[in-house]
Amino acid sequence: MKKTYVAFLMLMAAFAVFAETRVAPQPYYGQIAKRLGDMLPKYRVSQREFSDEISRRAWTNLVSFYDFDHSVFLESDLERLSLRQNSLDDELKAGDVSFGFDIYNLYVQRLKERIFFATNLLAKGEWDFSENEMYRIRRKDAPWPKTRKEAEAHWFKRMKNEVLVHNLAKELDVEEAAAKKAKVKSEEQMEVAATNVVDAASSTNKVETAEEILIKKYRQYVMVMTEPDEEAVLQHYFSAVCRAYDPHTDYMSPAS
Repeated sequence: MKKTYVAFLMLMAAFAVFAETRVAPQPYYGQIAKRLGDMLPKYRVSQREFSDEISRRAWTNLVSFYDFDHSVFLESDLERLSLRQNSLDDELKAGDVSFGFDIYNLYVQRLKERIFFATNLLAKGEWDFSENEMYRIRRKDAPWPKTRKEAEAHWFKRMKNEVLVHNLAKELDVEEAAAKKAKVKSEEQMEVAATNVVDAASSTNKVETAEEILIKKYRQYVMVMTEPDEEAVLQHYFSAVCRAYDPHTDYMSPAS
């Protein structure tokens, strides 16, 4: 009962970061875009044209930046975003930076949906580890989920795997501690007594469950990834464009 109550409180705190937030470009960003589109072809060593090929590379770079393991967006999202795959060069030349903000806002929406589902699972803490299941950890080359249900099936296994890994690591720590304690028992009685005092003091400290630790982890992750900072969103977009020319070239905002 106590575990459920604590997890519930943590879940409510996590939901506080799920409020609707949309980031929009500043009016002067269009001028920066035009200058970037003019400078890159002229001053890069290759002097390649700001073309559809560069546009496709920039598109791929930005999508990969936000969802590198194909676990947040849906397949339908990618289909919609791909309609502008060949037009980013023309948009930027015209001073239109909306794509960078459209993809970010969509990413934030989908991420909050995934984390809401995941933290709700963690709060319940109901797992059956007797099943024989497969979980794909590396999803860089995996297809994007077709439906929300398919995405949630992945996140269910992801949370289950993380809880299992945490609990197994905890069991190993307990076994190591028991082995050390057994070794101490063979030493002087004074050392044994001192160790027991330390153990007794340590036992009074609250030990967080795997679920509580993971709820905190994903709450912090959402806060970091969804902080509404227009300059950061613009920097990610323009860096994706610069890396389309050269993987070692970046755009840095004034703050950076």
